[in-house]
Amino acid sequence: MNPDVVVIGAGTAGSVVAGRLAERGDRQVLLVEAGPDYGVPGSGRWPAELLDASTLPITHDWGYRGPAADGRTITFDRARVVGGCSTHNGCTQSWGWSGDYDRWAASGLDGWSAAQLRPLFASATERMRVRRYADDEVQPFQIAFVAACEALGIPRRADLDDLDGGVGVDVSPVNVVDGMRWNASFGYVDPVRDNGYLEVWDHANVRRVVIESGRVTGVEVERSGERSVVPCGEVVLCAGAYGTPEILMRSGVGSISDVDAIGARPAVDLPGVGANLHDHPAVTLEFHASQRLAGELQAFEAEHGWLPEEQALAKLVSGVADGPYDLHVYPWVEPRPESPTGWAVVLPVGLVTPRSRGRLVVRGPAEQPVPDHAYLASDVDRSALVDGLELAMQMCASDELAPLLGERCNPQRDGESLDDWMRRTHSHYWHPAGTARMGAADDGGVCDADGRVYGLEGLRVADASLFADIPRATPALPVVVAGERIATSIE
Repeated sequence: MNPDVVVIGAGTAGSVVAGRLAERGDRQVLLVEAGPDYGVPGSGRWPAELLDASTLPITHDWGYRGPAADGRTITFDRARVVGGCSTHNGCTQSWGWSGDYDRWAASGLDGWSAAQLRPLFASATERMRVRRYADDEVQPFQIAFVAACEALGIPRRADLDDLDGGVGVDVSPVNVVDGMRWNASFGYVDPVRDNGYLEVWDHANVRRVVIESGRVTGVEVERSGERSVVPCGEVVLCAGAYGTPEILMRSGVGSISDVDAIGARPAVDLPGVGANLHDHPAVTLEFHASQRLAGELQAFEAEHGWLPEEQALAKLVSGVADGPYDLHVYPWVEPRPESPTGWAVVLPVGLVTPRSRGRLVVRGPAEQPVPDHAYLASDVDRSALVDGLELAMQMCASDELAPLLGERCNPQRDGESLDDWMRRTHSHYWHPAGTARMGAADDGGVCDADGRVYGLEGLRVADASLFADIPRATPALPVVVAGERIATSIE
């Protein structure tokens, strides 16, 4: 194939972009993925853990590590496989709030308003086979969690796929088909695999985008131990919030210091590359499951043949919110051999409007960059999480949840402040974004509203790197929508 367009990264966004371009039938598309391509869901080659929607898989990981708020090292799971993070997510799907997208549009990003994105969300929902669980599919702990929220006055609202939704709780819409996680490659790549306009290269590492006289001329790819340059006229970067800025830097696009540190020849000075890194921080209450809950979970699994660990999601509002809600509580149960009953309960409180901003730290040409999200650097972030924790503690003490919970697994230490406890124990919501954001170049922007990288011809970005502010949602569907939006702009 002599591709017209090379899409780098076959993850959530890359699958969308490549699939949409190939189905138009007017250009040759090469989709390049560092991980394996297991084909269609019925190929028999997919590892069971990547299809099993009941739990989060931990295989096929890129191995990113970086600092927490207290300096300890934490992991940032990113899937290295066709389908990307849509092959190992928790399957909860939400759209976010209209005001976030309207704010993007008001800043000059044409085509990103809530009204303009609604049809794309509807299309993404259909392609990703998003559905709602039937009542008899909801496991006992998740039923109790919803009831506990309602007892606290949090209304039950099925509006996680409504851009005008507000505070509420419900069992989340999911990309689950007959117990199988329906990833973006199933929805967008598989329908065009054999139409003659798409080729997929797996186990192929992109070293850099080749730039000559201000325009893209090809992509340098390492495959089967050999490096080669694939000529093309258009490249769409979909390598994620960590991979996209790294490839940009390796191509000479970024701050002069970062490009120099990574050993590349400078092409375009864009200090925003790798900056503005942020994620939804989370603090969690963890408990051993009670004997009663363990028995109910085992009975549910025996009856239904599987046990989805995570199902319900509550949207809450803190005292510092700038919209209808700014917190998610998304509880799950998990097998834990060291617990007396073999089960644990985790109630995370995630802040979906973080103010803290970090960057992707470049260490050298042969070393993987380190994501530093600057978690909890903002006083406002910590204040919002404290409000969320107070509500979560009330849930745990409720008549609905208390009988299902045993001893607390992660309490504060003697004399430890809540602020210090949050810094010591916080995690994250697996939602990094912002490292090649849309916006004016003189204000830290890297791309325009169509994902075109400033100062170059033929190079676009189409993933969560674009988001100046991550939407207050689980971002799987917003990332699919970003892929849809950028694909439509490529003429």
